[in-house]
This record gives sequence, structure tokens and C-alpha cells, in this order.
Amino acid sequence: MTQENTAPSEPRPRTGEEDLSAEIALTVAKKSSEHVTCRRVTRNHYRCNWWTPENMGENGKPIREGLLVITNRISKSQFLHVTKNTGGLQISEVSPGIASVGGE
Repeated sequence: MTQENTAPSEPRPRTGEEDLSAEIALTVAKKSSEHVTCRRVTRNHYRCNWWTPENMGENGKPIREGLLVITNRISKSQFLHVTKNTGGLQISEVSPGIASVGGE
């Protein structure tokens, strides 16, 4: 009897269990001066924040003077409901004040 050396395959996440945070952050619309972070809250719900430099000049570009420290602030924040299918990400904004039952 011969024994085959096969590595156990990694279990695939079930539908709806894949964390889409990184893909969402790259997909949502943003200005060139913005950076988007996204965190999973529940199975299909995510919180995304749009960060912009706080010290902006008149031309919309960050001010760079000597040892001036440029900080960022959240310019926009949204809760999103996101699913993924063969067509890509399906993203919809969750209206404020609408709570879901059962974590979904």
C-alpha cells in the first residue's frame, strides 16, 4: 500500500463569510486627496470612512511648511450593505436609523 503526500486543502469560506473590506475600500468613489478605510461590522455590513488631510491650501493640496504636521480627519462616514456575486460587489448605503434584526 502506498501513501500519497497531499497537503490538506484550506476550507473555503461559505458565501457571505468573506471579509470584503479591502475590496470595498478600493471600489468606492473618492477624491484624489482622500484615503478610504473600511471595517466589517457584521456579516454583510461595513463602516467606511473617508479621510482627508486637515491642513489644505487654497488650491486643494496639502500645505507643506517646515515642520508642520499634516493630520487627517474623517470627511465622510457611511454604513454600507455589501454582497458579492458574479457581477462584482453590490453596494448600498444603509440609511441612518434603520436597525436590522439578528445581526443582518
